[in-house]
Amino acid sequence: MKQKAAATLLVLSLSAGLVSIVQADSASGSTASSTASSTSGASSTVTSKTASTTGQALPALTLKQAAEWAQTNSYNTRTAERDVERRRIEFKNAEKDLGEAYVDLIDGEYVGDEASWRNYNSSTLSYLASKKQALYAKDQLYFNAMKTYQSVFVAENQVKNDLEAVEIAQAEEKIALAKFARGKLSEYAKNESVQARSQAQQTVEQSKTALQKARDALNFLMGQPNGTVYELVDRPIYKEPKKLNIEVHIQQLMDMNPNLWKLEDNIKTSELNVRYFDFNGGAGAYDLAKLDVDTAKEELDKGQKDFAESLRNLYATFKDNQKKYVQLEESLITAKEGLELSRKKWARGLIIELELKNSQLKVDQIERQMVELAIELNQNEYTLNKPWST
Repeated sequence: MKQKAAATLLVLSLSAGLVSIVQADSASGSTASSTASSTSGASSTVTSKTASTTGQALPALTLKQAAEWAQTNSYNTRTAERDVERRRIEFKNAEKDLGEAYVDLIDGEYVGDEASWRNYNSSTLSYLASKKQALYAKDQLYFNAMKTYQSVFVAENQVKNDLEAVEIAQAEEKIALAKFARGKLSEYAKNESVQARSQAQQTVEQSKTALQKARDALNFLMGQPNGTVYELVDRPIYKEPKKLNIEVHIQQLMDMNPNLWKLEDNIKTSELNVRYFDFNGGAGAYDLAKLDVDTAKEELDKGQKDFAESLRNLYATFKDNQKKYVQLEESLITAKEGLELSRKKWARGLIIELELKNSQLKVDQIERQMVELAIELNQNEYTLNKPWST
C-alpha cells in the first residue's frame, strides 16, 4: 500500500509538471513574439520597397517572416516536433497499460504491476523532456535567424564605409598626381597614393562579396535560393530598456531554463531507479543507484550557480553596451557640429573638398557604429530573456 501511494504521489507530481510545461510552451511563444516586436523597430506588415540595381523593387522581408521560414526549413525543429509526438504516443500507451495492469489485495496490501508503473513514470518524464527540447530548439533557431538577419545590416554598413574610403582615397590620389606633375611630390609618394586607392577599391570588392555571403547565409537558413536579395525592414532601433532587478530575473528564469530542466529530470530518473530497483542485482548495485541520486542533485546545484553567474555577466555586458551607446550619441553631436563647420568653411573656400569628405565620413562612421551597437543590444536583450538560445 505504501509503494502504491508513493507511486501515485509521483504520478500526480509528474502530471502537474505536464500541465506546467504546456503553460510554459504558451508563455514562451508569447514572449518570443513580444521580444521580436519590441526590439525590431518596425512592424511586420511593412511593405515599403527599395529600388535594386536593376531598377526593380526588392521584396520586403521582416524578421518575423525570416524566422518563420527558418523554422519551417529547420531539420532540428522538425525532428524535435516528431520526437514530441513519438513521446506523446509512448506516454498514452503507458497510461493505457497502467489502467489495465493487474492489481490484487493480498494480506491487506495492494500488489500491482511495478513494470507498468515504472514505464508510465519513465514515459512521462520522456514526454516532458521532449516538449522542453522542442521549445529549446525553437528559441535557438529564432536567435540564429535574428543574428543572421542582422548580420546583413553589418555587412551593408561595411560596404558603405569602404565606398566612402574609396572616395577619399581617390581625392588624395588626385591631389598627389597634381603635386607630382608640378614637381612638388616624389614619385615614391605618388605611387603610394595610387596604391592606396587601388587597395581601397579591392577592399570594396571584398566587402561586397562578404555582403553577398551574409545574404546567402540568410537565404540558406530560410530555404530560399542563393542570390535572392530582400529589403530587410526590421532594423533594430535603440530604446532605453526598463529597469531590471537581475537577481529576481535570475530566479524567474531558473524554472524556464531547459538545461536545468534536464538536470532536474536526471534527479527524477535516478529516484525512479531507486524506487523500482531490482534487488536481484545485489545490495551493492542499490547503493550505487542511491549515489546517482546524490550526484544528480549536486550537478543541478552547480548548474544553477553557473547559470546565475552567466546571467550576471551578460547583464553587466548589456549595461556596458548601453553606456557605449550613450557615449556614441554624444560623439555624434560633436561630429555633426564639426561637419557643419566644415561645410561653412568649404563654401567660403577655406578648406579643400577632402577635408569636407573626412568630416562627413566621421559622422557616417559614428552613425553606423550606433546601428551595429543597437543590433548588439538587441541580441543582448534577447539572450538576457532566453539565455539558453545561444
